[in-house]
Amino acid sequence: MAKTYKITLTEEQARVTQKCLEFYMRLMMGQTYDFVEELAFYNYDKRIEHLDEEQQKKVFDSCIQKRDAIEEVLRAIFRIVFDTPYNVPEEKTDDGMIAECLWDTICFYRGQSRWDAPFQIGKEPVPNVEVTDDETVN
Repeated sequence: MAKTYKITLTEEQARVTQKCLEFYMRLMMGQTYDFVEELAFYNYDKRIEHLDEEQQKKVFDSCIQKRDAIEEVLRAIFRIVFDTPYNVPEEKTDDGMIAECLWDTICFYRGQSRWDAPFQIGKEPVPNVEVTDDETVN
């Protein structure tokens, strides 16, 4: 018998879960840009908040250089892993499709989907989600 799990998340937990699922899903598809951008610009706003405009530009330029270097390394990894002309999987993995379905469902319930309803991606069903506005949920 298959087990089911009901997970209650705060808005912030849902946001982070959505982001994690998106990174995993995109990495499994060979779409590295968002992940690389996040790494390169980690803590960017805090790093520049007390800097003048010239110093901010230097930090920004440094982040761009980091982004490009990380992307180059990931592209090399993807060339090794996915021996295809475009260095990405030829088809979506089962885990990638599960992540995409979960991500799409969370996006939908957080009001960030362009679709009218979450849709099944892969073999797993669309998760059932119960949303409440109860302030006592921990």
